[in-house]
Amino acid sequence: MSTSSKDKASVSTSSVEAYNKKTLGDKIYRLTTANTQLMADKMETEKTRVNLETDKTRLFGEKNSLVVKKKELRTKIAALNAINVPVYSYQDPLLRPIRDKLKAKRLPPFDDLKKNL
Repeated sequence: MSTSSKDKASVSTSSVEAYNKKTLGDKIYRLTTANTQLMADKMETEKTRVNLETDKTRLFGEKNSLVVKKKELRTKIAALNAINVPVYSYQDPLLRPIRDKLKAKRLPPFDDLKKNL
């Protein structure tokens, strides 16, 4: 049997470790602290999982309503095409200026020739 100094944590007796009271108390404290942190992390993970599940359900509901709206709009467009009304005239008039802003402004190719002559 070998005894250790006060700084050492255990005493070995043929592969069995014996701890002094202070070292054992410190080890229990560290394990309790780690266990408390793990439980807090587990609760936080569970809360996040529940929030994600709620968001998933909400997003599926939004997706389903958008799919229904898409089908309705396709039906309207098909009806308008059937009576030969251009779809562009059916669009919201507020969308047209935005689309025009995005077009690239190109000068006519003969502007330089006019200036030179």
